Amino acid sequence: MLKDTLVKRLTLLVLLLAVLYALFLYLGGKPQLSRESLNALSVVPSEKTYRLSFDRPVRRVEVFVEQAGQRKELFRADMSEPSREVVFSLRPKEMSLREGKARLVLKASSGFLQGRSFVIETLVDFTPPVLRVVAYTPSPSVGGSFALKVRSEEGAQVSLTYGGRRYALYPIGEGYYAGLFPVRIEEPLHSAKVEATDRAGNTSHHLLSLKVKQVKFAQDDIKLEEPLIERVIYPLLGQEGKGLGPVEAFKRVNEVWRARDVKRLEEIATKSGPKVLWEGAFSQLPNSKVLAGYGELRHYFYRGQKVSESRHMGFDFASVERAPVPASNSGVVVFAGDLGVYGNTVIIDHGMGLMSLYGHLSEIGVKKGQFVKKGEQIGWTGVSGLALGDHLHFGILLQGYEVNPKEWLDPKWVKTHITQVLQAR
Repeated sequence: MLKDTLVKRLTLLVLLLAVLYALFLYLGGKPQLSRESLNALSVVPSEKTYRLSFDRPVRRVEVFVEQAGQRKELFRADMSEPSREVVFSLRPKEMSLREGKARLVLKASSGFLQGRSFVIETLVDFTPPVLRVVAYTPSPSVGGSFALKVRSEEGAQVSLTYGGRRYALYPIGEGYYAGLFPVRIEEPLHSAKVEATDRAGNTSHHLLSLKVKQVKFAQDDIKLEEPLIERVIYPLLGQEGKGLGPVEAFKRVNEVWRARDVKRLEEIATKSGPKVLWEGAFSQLPNSKVLAGYGELRHYFYRGQKVSESRHMGFDFASVERAPVPASNSGVVVFAGDLGVYGNTVIIDHGMGLMSLYGHLSEIGVKKGQFVKKGEQIGWTGVSGLALGDHLHFGILLQGYEVNPKEWLDPKWVKTHITQVLQAR
């Protein structure tokens, strides 16, 4: 009798444990779909690859669509190896789906009693956005700038791609988008692709044909001597220059530092705002002469042997020592500090990826985040950085790349190549 009671109790205990285990699997073992995945499924464009992320490995995934009283299977996968991520593509036209509202039902299972269903209200939209090129600068120069204005639907993501780089255009209201772009010296440019992507992910594109004017840039041979390296290069390097010979030290600054600082300019450029803050042409340093022009290719020789080279990417303006430096146009200071080869530097954002750079300053008179008006003093000329004498390195940046300042100093050029494009309808 006692034995039978014990057996019954053990049986009940085993059943209870089995029920509790099943309840645990049912409540805690079900896969959960990430919020990003749920959001991605809320729209079905003309073609899209979905990456579904779960909080635990799943063995089976099924996706159905319910529309106009019908239910269709869109995707099914039984995985030999459980995975937290499931990838599949949809092409709604090929599946005879119609544009409009629909419901997606997704079923995912991690195993026995470990299944969960998700119901997502979605929008089927496979109509590409309208994209119209309003105006652009058709014949920019190598090292120069060009403007582009297009129209698409509100909320679209519009970009321009060329030279392996993709630049975003800025929304400026009423479905218009605009941007300013560089023609890089080192990369031939013949065409560029404008692309608009709507909220659903549908894309339209247009190919721009550009007739780029070739420019012959000056070249200069510069003789390096040890007194110059001792006076300028080693003090710049500090501890970094210990143990380096004259040529190694110069190359460290002229090549390694320069490449690093150019990269920093690209990073700073990402801080540009969408609003146009400049007005008209930019201004040259008052009472100054141009010591060196844009694009000049410099060959450096040491004891008769070429050891390095660099390209001068701005204008060098010379006036009196410690000449006051005014802002060449209105904008917001996005950088004020040491910038390696540029020395003490101020960079002003004028909006839409356009910035002006003031290098080799002896003293900086503004702070990051400060709004400055055209003509307002921002510092004093000097010899900081890689500078052989007191002067101002003046640069114009577009998307972080230094373009030819000559264009932006010319009121007529700014009006016909930039302003008229941005004002076009």
